[in-house]
Amino acid sequence: MKSAPRALLITGLVVSLAGVAVFARELGAREAREKIAQTLGFDNPNNVHIKNISRGMGGDAIVEAQFEAAFRFTTDKEGKWQAIEVRAGDRKWESIELIQTALRKEKALRTSADLRTIATALESYRRESGSYVKADNGSALIDHLAPRYLNSIIRLDAWSNELSYKGSATAYRLISLGADGKADTDDDIVFENGRLVKGAIE
Repeated sequence: MKSAPRALLITGLVVSLAGVAVFARELGAREAREKIAQTLGFDNPNNVHIKNISRGMGGDAIVEAQFEAAFRFTTDKEGKWQAIEVRAGDRKWESIELIQTALRKEKALRTSADLRTIATALESYRRESGSYVKADNGSALIDHLAPRYLNSIIRLDAWSNELSYKGSATAYRLISLGADGKADTDDDIVFENGRLVKGAIE
């Protein structure tokens, strides 16, 4: 006989948040606290505690903060505990599965956009030099393109995996291995000769 699913509520868990905010002026603790609280759905910004603010590159700032979050756990059919919902504030519970799905989609779209930026740079390189970049890895590709054809250095995808590149004078294949980090799987994102041939559509 199956036992009814049990729920375990964990409160008072302190986690760290590293947020990146773009501001042309100095970012103060009060403003950072309010922005983070608004993003997380906190009614009271005082629930966010700012540990440190440091200036990043350009107009970026790195904010280290702490806040309390509650997690709801339940058991699966095998009796193993798993987190199913999170409440990072005063509002309703949010499904962890939906959050993970949204993050996967956002990372895929962001990576597609980065690959398209590189593909555009490759076309500019080809128009000027008469051929695509001849290389067999992503690092060599970016070394050829930046900074003349590519303003920012893009070596990794949104999952922190190195981009794959194989290029000859007349053709190239630019690949992100996707969330699983493995070649030739369904979540690969692939550009060939300026076109997205596999992966997330922007």
